[in-house]
Amino acid sequence: MRRRKAAGALLTVAAAGWVGASGFVYWWTFGRFPRLARDARRLTPADFELAYEELEVRTADGFRLLTWLLPGPRDAVVVISGGHRGHISDVLGIAAALRRAGFSAVVYGWRGTPGSDLAAHTLGVHERRDLVAVLDAVEGRLGEVPIGLLGYSMGGAVSLCVAAGEPRVAAVCADSAFADPVDLLFERTGRRLLTPPGLVVAPALALLERRTGARLGDLRPVTAVTRIAPRPLLLIHGEADALVPVEHARRLFAAAGEPRSLWTLPGVGHVGAYFADRSAYIERVSGFFGAALLS
Repeated sequence: MRRRKAAGALLTVAAAGWVGASGFVYWWTFGRFPRLARDARRLTPADFELAYEELEVRTADGFRLLTWLLPGPRDAVVVISGGHRGHISDVLGIAAALRRAGFSAVVYGWRGTPGSDLAAHTLGVHERRDLVAVLDAVEGRLGEVPIGLLGYSMGGAVSLCVAAGEPRVAAVCADSAFADPVDLLFERTGRRLLTPPGLVVAPALALLERRTGARLGDLRPVTAVTRIAPRPLLLIHGEADALVPVEHARRLFAAAGEPRSLWTLPGVGHVGAYFADRSAYIERVSGFFGAALLS
């Protein structure tokens, strides 16, 4: 009897631990962070003394997105996508730099982020609709101008996937993008929880699909990147990236067609290339888009 009770107690503890770990993986990856006080102190292009206008953007599934257009004198536009659960203001530095280089720049907030409508985070699956909606708004406002995509982390992955099926996109630059979100989730879970990742990742993905309809396996940048050529592709990644290891960039580069280039930076972490050397970064990125969009 005692053995049965002990065995039952162990099973209960194990089951609780399994449920707790799976719930943690779900929240850590897809949960909505509380809106903090800093959300109300978001920068705008006016803080950079840049003229801008707000575009009306609504996704195919009905979400309104906060979107800013920084008009430039050149007949080309770069649409900039930020990282997972980021702020629209996170990418204003590079947007201002591209605007100074003469491009029009467009920045926007993902669904579920401050300024945009509340929605579940799906690590890029439904966020692809966000970028497509922004492209529609850009075309409606500027006409058929050459469009480049610049994306960071999840924004880079989404940019690769959208560009694969979007002839309106003429060039793509992805900084710190992951090659496959499921692989990344397995890698990170195995490192953090020190447990067979399949035991906790599979329930988290099943919960995501049940709650949002999003299947994470449907988002595979490493497959999408094969359909970008012959449009130019630039991949940027820090070799010390602990969040998305540089091997993801190498996988993307190996799968991509020409013309392609890979710029890796020793000692640089996740989306850290811009901060490591702003002038070199701006020169590389603006030169890439100048050659791709204006030649």
